[in-house]
Amino acid sequence: MDTASLLVTAVDHPSLHGALDRFLDELRSERPCAGRGPAHGRVPYPALIDRLSADRMMRLGALVGRRLVAVAAVDNDGGVALAVVRDHRRRGIASALMEVVSERATAIGYPPLHRYTAPRARLAG
Repeated sequence: MDTASLLVTAVDHPSLHGALDRFLDELRSERPCAGRGPAHGRVPYPALIDRLSADRMMRLGALVGRRLVAVAAVDNDGGVALAVVRDHRRRGIASALMEVVSERATAIGYPPLHRYTAPRARLAG
């Protein structure tokens, strides 16, 4: 994918009404990855989804056409939570989004950014 065709914008913009909810619902409905490799069995952690939906954060999203395919949320301490929908992963979208997030965060005076890491899920039993 040519990341130059991405549009990065604030996900809270009125023109995107409902897009964030659809994006989060898509993450929640993901099934575990099949096959082998580092993504085997992975789905987005609920804590990550909660973090992306939290209020009072700078939230930017990447649009492909009119579809929101990635969201990054930055808290006041510079913690960044980021997710990309499954069918658009491994195309450079997260890197392109992080570049814009970093530029904007620096421009408005955020502290140095660091990756938010969701706590590991505990298995029952």
